[in-house]
Formats: sequence, structure tokens, C-alpha cells
Amino acid sequence: MSIHVERTGLNAVIELSGRLDMNSSADVRKVALTLLTRRNCKNLCIDFTGVTYIDTSGLAILVEILTAARQRRAELTLSGLNQRVRYLIDVNGLTGFFKIQAPVMEKLIA
Repeated sequence: MSIHVERTGLNAVIELSGRLDMNSSADVRKVALTLLTRRNCKNLCIDFTGVTYIDTSGLAILVEILTAARQRRAELTLSGLNQRVRYLIDVNGLTGFFKIQAPVMEKLIA
């Protein structure tokens, strides 16, 4: 899993690439929670464009990040979800909890 962070003021984007599973979810958790707690990020976007696989531990980390964001009155957005990620969120009844947006390239084409 590759994790890249872009930060501008109170906004941050975490770009993920690779597999979000039990081996990498702790790293994603650490980066996101650090941005929310120590860096006072108010708008956090996690970009899944490069994610090839996600398991339930990855989903659990997303719920934990969402909870932390809400406690700090920050907004969490998920973008660039592939079918596997979107299915896992949908089948677990979590679609209404997350703000989901299309990747930047999809918005430009539409």
C-alpha cells in the first residue's frame, strides 16, 4: 500500500494505491487520525482511485476515521471508489454515512 498526502490549509487528501487490507489498514488509520487530531484537518478526502482491493479491516478503519472526523467536527469524503470498495460499503449499509464523490477526472468528463 502506498499512501500519499496532499495538504492545503485545513484540507487534506490521502491518496491510496494498492491493497487496503489487514496488513496496511493500520498505516492508513495512523495517517488519517494524525491529520484529524494533530494537524487540525477539517476537510479530509480519501482517494481510492489506485486501490485494487479492500477487505473488512479496511472498511472498519474507514468507520473509525469517520467517527474521529465527526467528533472533531471535520468532514470526511471518499472519492474514486472502485466497484469492490463501493460494494463493500453498500452491502454493509454504510452508504448513507459517508460522503462519496466521483474522482476529479470523472467530474471533468461528465
